[in-house]
Amino acid sequence: MPIEEDFTEALRTTFQPFEPPNTPSLLQAGLRNGRRRRRRRATALGVSGAAVLALVGLGALVVPGQLSHGRTNADRTLADPAVSATASAAPKPTFTGTLPADRALATLTPLLPTGLTHSTPPGGRRSGQLWVDDGHGKSLLEVHVSRQTSTTEIRNHVFAGTTPLPDGTLIQSRQSPPGTSPGHQTVNVLHPDGLYVTLMEWQAPTQNGPSTRSTPILTLGQLRAIATSSRWR
Repeated sequence: MPIEEDFTEALRTTFQPFEPPNTPSLLQAGLRNGRRRRRRRATALGVSGAAVLALVGLGALVVPGQLSHGRTNADRTLADPAVSATASAAPKPTFTGTLPADRALATLTPLLPTGLTHSTPPGGRRSGQLWVDDGHGKSLLEVHVSRQTSTTEIRNHVFAGTTPLPDGTLIQSRQSPPGTSPGHQTVNVLHPDGLYVTLMEWQAPTQNGPSTRSTPILTLGQLRAIATSSRWR
């Protein structure tokens, strides 16, 4: 048998076990697979779209809250007139540390009762001292004002045993014992923010000389009213 016939016979023998494909069945299967893939793709797109919409909606709800929490106080002040009005109404300290003596005297003078004359003793503008006179002899006043960053020592020594007012302010008043010359009295006031005011009065023109008056010009109540004035802030 020629070699060409041998090769042809070999091919026929090899492919005899295989049956020709069922073309209609294959076509129907392909159509079913195509429809199935389209349904899966449509479902996936629907889920993705819903997720995106959900995220957008969530962002619309969450982002404003995040922005409101993330803004600084300055941003809130600019954006909210109510906050701005509250911030501007809050009292602000006019000084830190120790108030210079001349400024303390400038604040003290308008707080004195009417009918008194006043003048500055030598060196008084540096030491916070002032002479006051009601026509029956001079008294020496001395004022010291500071804003303390730590009040522990003052509370333990000056205000030991003092009951604070409802707002936390401490007020301590004392008078010299009878027979002391010159007689004197003192009022100390410590505010919760550290503002510390001390006001002293002597029944004489000096701290060390004899008393020139039998009674003080300013009572403890008047000294207390002056020392607790909001003008010291």
